[in-house]
Amino acid sequence: MLKVLKVYRYRISGKLIALGVGSGYVFPLNSDLTFSSKDLHRVHRDTELDETPYRIEVEVGKQGDQNTYQTIRRWNEDHLPPKSKDPNEPIEHRIDVSPSGEFSEAERQYVGQSTGHAIGFALMGGSFFLLLMAGLWGWWPPIVALAAGMLIVWWTKTPGDISKIREVNDAKERLRRQSERLLQEAMHDVQAWAALDGVGFERAVARIYREKGFDVEFTPRTNDQGVDLILKKNGTVSIVQCKAYTANVGVGAVRELGGVRASWPHAEEVILAALYDFTSAAKTFAAQHNIKLFSVARDYLRTDYRPGS
Repeated sequence: MLKVLKVYRYRISGKLIALGVGSGYVFPLNSDLTFSSKDLHRVHRDTELDETPYRIEVEVGKQGDQNTYQTIRRWNEDHLPPKSKDPNEPIEHRIDVSPSGEFSEAERQYVGQSTGHAIGFALMGGSFFLLLMAGLWGWWPPIVALAAGMLIVWWTKTPGDISKIREVNDAKERLRRQSERLLQEAMHDVQAWAALDGVGFERAVARIYREKGFDVEFTPRTNDQGVDLILKKNGTVSIVQCKAYTANVGVGAVRELGGVRASWPHAEEVILAALYDFTSAAKTFAAQHNIKLFSVARDYLRTDYRPGS
């Protein structure tokens, strides 16, 4: 399942959080819209928040009893190009299409796909509450509510137009191929690296480590979101956090990773990967705390050039 999380900023502290995970919980975020290593928490109803134009699309899955959230893409609503109204344009130019294999709400609406009416799900959910009151009201209210809810969901569920589903899946494949081409270009061109968003940067860094012979895993779990990549080789494990900053990465990001490493006591190396370079304070702190700093431009591309400099 795909969910789009809205990004808010605490009015007093200025820290960022993402809303939209349900149950009143929010994700603490870093300044680059990556998930913080801090745990989910509730926000008091009186807390003053300012909505930002940023959005994060995540793919929600399950790992045991816990939900997992894997970032698919991030964007700024204010910077989105206008959608075309020309029916001859590719579908990704007319509606918001995600590269994920899952269907977003916009995609389901386009193809006419529905999992059932909300009233049906509400009745099914309400039947469990009525079940708790069975001693007072009897057994028939929860049974009727559950049966009515299931009937409404079954009656209103629609599979969608097959040709439109195929059209959207083709667009998803085009987007994935485009992302793959960008990654291939980025492996040798610092300007292409600079054009990558945060998610694309993580995938490109992952490719670097695969070239070096590592098995690379991404970390969608909420309690591991201070780490972007897990590297495995010859029985050892290392962790990587990626920062696609256009400026030098500061000491705050290195301190944050230093705190994350406590959750990974068996990690052979703790690595902070950046696009360009690090401040002198960041380098000093990293040296003192055995954190490896990896610059894509300097250490992989062997260049000091920065686009626009």
